[in-house]
This record gives sequence, C-alpha cells and structure tokens, in this order.
Amino acid sequence: MESTVFDLMKVSPAVQANLRNMGIRKPMPVQQRAIPALLNGRDVLARAQTGTGKTLAYLVPLAQKVDPARNYVQGLVLTPTRELAQQVHEVLKEVAAGLGLKTLAVTGGRDFETQKRKLQGNAQILIGTPGRLLDHIGKGNTDLGGVRFLVLDEVDEMLAQGFMEDAGKLIAMTNPEHQTMLCSATVSEEINKLGRSLTKNCLVVELDPDEAVVRTIRQICVRATEENKPQVLQQLIDRLHPYLMVVFCISKERAREVNDFLGARGYNVDVLTGDMSAVKRKTVMKRFREAKLQILAASDIAARGLDVEGVTHVINYDVPHDADWYVHRVGRTGRAGRDGVAITLYAPEELRWLHNIESRLGITMEKQTPEGRTVVRRTRIAAAKRKAAETPKSRGRNSVLDKRHAPKTGSNRRQLSRSAARRQNLQLKEAARAREAKEAAKAAKDWRRNK
Repeated sequence: MESTVFDLMKVSPAVQANLRNMGIRKPMPVQQRAIPALLNGRDVLARAQTGTGKTLAYLVPLAQKVDPARNYVQGLVLTPTRELAQQVHEVLKEVAAGLGLKTLAVTGGRDFETQKRKLQGNAQILIGTPGRLLDHIGKGNTDLGGVRFLVLDEVDEMLAQGFMEDAGKLIAMTNPEHQTMLCSATVSEEINKLGRSLTKNCLVVELDPDEAVVRTIRQICVRATEENKPQVLQQLIDRLHPYLMVVFCISKERAREVNDFLGARGYNVDVLTGDMSAVKRKTVMKRFREAKLQILAASDIAARGLDVEGVTHVINYDVPHDADWYVHRVGRTGRAGRDGVAITLYAPEELRWLHNIESRLGITMEKQTPEGRTVVRRTRIAAAKRKAAETPKSRGRNSVLDKRHAPKTGSNRRQLSRSAARRQNLQLKEAARAREAKEAAKAAKDWRRNK
C-alpha cells in the first residue's frame, strides 16, 4: 500500500482511517508541523488564524497518546466557550472512533449531576471550560493528577475574557511532566510570555494570516447606507442562494434586528447572541449544523469557535473595527482550505474601518453592487502602489540635474524672494539717480537761460 503524508508523520492506521471517513486525505500546514512534534513529546505553540486546522493538530496526537487501558483523566483541553468545547468534543469522537477512549465535555449550561455520574465513569479525556471543571474538582468528582497532555485552545480569547486565573489553577493540578499545546489566533507579547511560562523545548508554529485564511476566501465589499442595509442584505440572499450563511453584526441588538427583518419576510433564520440561555444557544447551533436553519444572525460572540461544516457565505452586516475580528468572522467560511465568500456591507461613515482592514491585511476587496456587478475602485493601498510604479526613479534632490528642475520650496523659495528684493532695490535706486540727474540738468539749463 502506498505510503501517505500521514504515514510519514507517524499517524496510526486507525486514526488515518477515521480521518478518511471525515473526508480528510492530506494534512494542512499547521498539522504537518505540529503533529510530528507532539507525537515526539515536544511542546507546541501554534499561532494561526481560524480555519487552519489547529483542532486536528492536537486531537490526532491526543487520540494516540491516551491509553484506553488506564481509567483516569490523561488528557485535558481547556476552551474559553461552551460552544467551542462541545464542537471540539464532537470532532474528537470522530477522530478517536473505535479506539476505546472515554471522552467527556464538561461545560456550564449542562446538568451538573449528569456530568458527575459520567466523570465517575473514569473518562480519560476531558474537554471543558475552566469554571465548570473547577466546580467538579471542588466537589471531588474528578482530579487531574494523571493529566499528561494539556491543550489551551483559543488562549488569546481566554486571556481577553479573564479565564487564565482559573486555567492556571487547573494547570497546577496536572502532572508536572505534562506535555502542552497552546493555540492562539493572534500574536501578542502577552501570548509569548504565557508560552514561555507554560512550555519547555517549545516548537513555535506560526502561519501568516493572509496565507492561512484570506487566500481561500473571495472577499467582496458592497456600499450601502444605514437605512437601506436590510434591503441590500435581502437582495444578496435572493441572488446568492446560500446553503448556510452567517450574518455578523456589531451588537446583539443589531443581530436581533436582522433576525426580525428576515424572519418577517419568510426566511429560515434565527439569532445567536451572548446573552441567550445555554439551552437556547445549543438548540440554535444544532439546527444550524444540521442545515435545518439556513441563515444565522450573530453577534461577535459567535465568531470565536463557531466551527460548522458547509458555511458557504459570511456577511459582515457591520464593518468590524479590528482586523483580527474581521479574520475571525470571515474564517467561518472557507474552512479547512475550502472555498468561501465573505461580503462586507459598508456605509460611508464605515469606510475608514474598511480601509483599516485592507491596510492591516494587505488586501483589496472586490467591490460589487448588490446586483453583483463589479465596480472599479481606487483604494489607498492600490493608489499608493500605482503611484510608486508610475513614478520614475530619481537621482535625489542633491543631484545637480534634480535641483535644476526641482520646484522652489522652503529655503530656495525664501532665497528667491531675497534676490528679487535686491534687484528691485537696485532698480529703484538707479531710477532715483536718473531722476536726480535729469532734474539737475534741467536746473542748470534754466540758470543759464535766465543769466
């Protein structure tokens, strides 16, 4: 049998078979670098945008490193949100199918007693949020002393939401010799500092965000006004006929407005915001994953960890004020290297935020009308590149040739003014002397005549 890239990475045949059943035939760049390092016992810090395959990069080694014959917790994955924990757990069940591993998602919003009974069944891999895990450990329902494989997923978001204190308590309860993987979508000095404190002999896997996500997604911008954005959104839906679409709004109030507008017109839509109950959020996400729901109006809380197969279109109903959030949003489509379409609606007052995103990511979005006609646009980036290409190379302002043709500005202009003034003074003096000489000659002539 012909060897595969996964063979060279030392991925077991059983896990490879599960990956094939998931439709995965070859690893993505972050997986090619992280999986062999983790299987060899190294710590890894993976810094790459959403949709680049970081989840499988740690789940594949985790499925191989945990011993199904040992009935205690050996692997721990910490996430900042309940939704992400549930999604990771679902993927893990596919990766580890038939391996005899007992896994459990431990998050808030689920029945505590049910989780307690499952924990007492000696789960070997736990995936959960820090708060609920601490609650169970405080009640003596489980312990982490046998954990030898630790993952902190979306660690930048855990820092932003203030979860790292609780995560630190959990990390301190694990085996001191545990192996660690940190996953982050953004890069900061705080992330680097955390990585240095939690890892040893660490391999840093860092992907360029433009290469990681943006390349596989067709990015379009459509001009609108605040008043006609709902109608423009409706036009886009009618023209694109999306299989699954996420409409991102800058606030939960805006998300509800979009949901109400589309729902009143008969579209199969629902809303997802951070203030919804856990049961409601779970129900909405289940319907969306099963394609029983076509359109999801969401606030930015859903941009992190929303991993749904088959999202064909993302609409930015409001322009995000941060380039990182733009990448998180559009990363919901084009997952795992697949094609996707991301459309950003912008009002004139949001143009500066659009330019900020393009400048930060080094991209130029294709501009279209709501009907789909491409419009030529001049952006700051494109105009600057065009000007630089068209401007002939200069020998510099210190060269004699350039000085002759250079515009007179600054001190040159002042020098020119002083020279002109001197010439004018000389001319006035010469004119005055000529008048005096003429008057003296006339006076002498009159004197001679009168004499």
